[in-house]
Amino acid sequence: MDEFDSWAAGTGEVDGKLLIFRFRVQPPADADQATFPHLMAVSWEYESPNDSGMPAEEVAERMVELEELLVEALENSWAAFLFVVTTCDGVRDWQWYAKDPDEVMRLVNVALGELEPFPIDFGFMDDPEWAEYARFQALEGAPDEDEDEEDEEDEED
Repeated sequence: MDEFDSWAAGTGEVDGKLLIFRFRVQPPADADQATFPHLMAVSWEYESPNDSGMPAEEVAERMVELEELLVEALENSWAAFLFVVTTCDGVRDWQWYAKDPDEVMRLVNVALGELEPFPIDFGFMDDPEWAEYARFQALEGAPDEDEDEEDEEDEED
């Protein structure tokens, strides 16, 4: 996949809990909807050590390890590409677009097979229009709340 990927990040709130997300601004070069029609979600539920809903440091470190293993296995083989990661209220989700779910799971099993098991669940659904990706790409063009306030102040001057 493209080593010059551009990612955007943001925060929000869901039911009073912190939401942190990052997403790939553009799909990798040569990735198209016809080739990657399947949305794959990888979910990790965890107990948060505080009211923020964020994972403990040691859990977060394991999550980074998992992501690196999956990116290496799936993107380097051109079987899937990661497009968004969200963390909120005891759950981290990685969302990918995949070519063939069976091949993706074969590669996941090879990549993770000898390691201590990760507490993750996999789900697949068809999304040939990349509707889920479009939701996050729309955020890229939205101004931050702080920018709106600055613009209003400039207009008042």
